[in-house]
Amino acid sequence: MSITKKLWEDNYEIALLCLNTKFVQGLKNGTLPKNIFQEYLAQDYFFLETFARAYGLAVSKSKEKYSIRKLSELLMGVSEELILHETYAKEWDIDLSNNYIKKATKDYTDFLDDTAKRHGTIEIMFAMTPCMRLYYWIGTSLYEEDFDNKYKDWIITYSDDSFKNLTNSIENLIRTNKEPYDIDQAKYLYKRAMELELEFFNTYSDF
Repeated sequence: MSITKKLWEDNYEIALLCLNTKFVQGLKNGTLPKNIFQEYLAQDYFFLETFARAYGLAVSKSKEKYSIRKLSELLMGVSEELILHETYAKEWDIDLSNNYIKKATKDYTDFLDDTAKRHGTIEIMFAMTPCMRLYYWIGTSLYEEDFDNKYKDWIITYSDDSFKNLTNSIENLIRTNKEPYDIDQAKYLYKRAMELELEFFNTYSDF
């Protein structure tokens, strides 16, 4: 079994907790209040900016040409996601110029910043992969044929094959990586990222 599959299976219970948060289920059935989604999207935009910077540091620290190219493609994927959030912001009347960052967002961005600055490319990827895999898994879990609710665009975005390809790309980089790493540290980084995802979703489940 590949290391990425093993780590995902080891943290599957946390993924289920994320899926069953009131926030995610509110996206599924359309009952999530508009103001909660607006706040979530603004905070997720701040998070994605940190995610992009982490990719940038992963590129700068990489010693393999193939990894540099693939990580650069993943960075472009985040850039496109940021543009998508800006489009959502216009549609949902969200002010992205407000720099107020909630605790759950700051905890997660601090974790990514610290990992990206102190560790190498492979450790950075272990900290970033859970977000990609979790969002794709949630998107496909919520997607239904011919469904119609006000959050369907969000669900379609994260269940789309293009997002699946990005997720597979970073996991493939980990599997083919030749850098040495500490397995216990990899487990810690992956699990901590999953825990922070759960905290993030729980923040928007109080309605």
